Amino acid sequence: MAQFTFTNNTYAGEALAGFMASTLLEADSVKRGLLTVINDVKQRKIILDVDDDVVLQNPSGIFADQGTTATQTESYLDPVVYEFMKQEQWDKLVQSWESQQLKPGAFLDYEGVVDLSDFMVQRYLTKIQIANERLYWLGKGSTKEAAFTAPFTGLLPSISAASGVYKVGLGKSETSMAATAISGLGVVTVSSTATLRDGDVATITNVTGMSKDTTNGGGGVDVQGQSYFIQVASATTFKLVRNYNEVNTRKAATFSGSATAATVSYINASNVLGVLTGIYAQLDPADRSQEDFNLQIPLHVGYAYAQAQADKAVNVLNAFTDPKKMDYLGVPLQLMNHWQANTILGARSSNLFLGVDLLGDASELSTVYMKPYTNDNVVRMKARMKAAVNFKFANELFYLGA
Repeated sequence: MAQFTFTNNTYAGEALAGFMASTLLEADSVKRGLLTVINDVKQRKIILDVDDDVVLQNPSGIFADQGTTATQTESYLDPVVYEFMKQEQWDKLVQSWESQQLKPGAFLDYEGVVDLSDFMVQRYLTKIQIANERLYWLGKGSTKEAAFTAPFTGLLPSISAASGVYKVGLGKSETSMAATAISGLGVVTVSSTATLRDGDVATITNVTGMSKDTTNGGGGVDVQGQSYFIQVASATTFKLVRNYNEVNTRKAATFSGSATAATVSYINASNVLGVLTGIYAQLDPADRSQEDFNLQIPLHVGYAYAQAQADKAVNVLNAFTDPKKMDYLGVPLQLMNHWQANTILGARSSNLFLGVDLLGDASELSTVYMKPYTNDNVVRMKARMKAAVNFKFANELFYLGA
């Protein structure tokens, strides 16, 4: 049975005035209107598209069809059902930290304290929303909270794999370097770290060897494709400090095995202006001019852009203290809280779809105290969600990735 555990119990027998929790980044893609939400998706939803060309012809007294064929294509939203279920036995915590609030009577030792109950519900809801945000964009494979068996690819992996999407990489010398070793401690050896700074985020690809990330225990996951906050250790080495996917847990990265070669890709203050300049030149003018078009960037790219703006501001008062506007030559830059590192997506919100049964399901967590019904001194929490994601026009998407 689920139970509270204590690393220490300094407050035993005392009423706790409030409960504290680690800071979390908000999950807000839907709130910002970056996805087109379709409600009441209980089974496969078909998104239809019809397109045709226009031919300007010679005038004719007799009607002459222009001779083109209108094409209809279909995209699908196939909803996946998944749930959150949690059971807690409250009495251990109630009898220690909250003993002063208990009424007389041994049976009342098991009553859930309202403050704690409300706090736990809201905390779980926030984490459910973050898990959904990861799931929508990154897919099940990169969402550590997702343990259900049904496939859920996610928008970024689907876009990356789709034909017709305008894709560019970070293989240029300004944004990429070769590594000759990754040690079991996560120390990466390169020819020079001159263009890197502490806090940069590096994506590791083309790994030769058996290097594993064991941050979350078990046998670990391949370092291949993972991204890390780094610390520069010397002129030719840097350390992988924290997996970018652990931004909310702040777990220190741990490793097993080693690698003899890899590619390190990065966007930081030294190259972000060049990256954005290249992207801007390659955006489809027809899409870029639409009001709902955005460039979606990870947090670390936004910070690098702000730093680069300050660095370039010569003789500008408060260049390093004033907030920086997040757009590039009039194109809005959306900072994405739960996103793939060193990845930039150019898309219209009307071209990205999120299908749900009801959008409010992600904010609905039912709680039941079981003692009146089963005589079990536990509280059960449950949430049920249904979701699917897809895009419509691949040729209207821009994708930059490592």
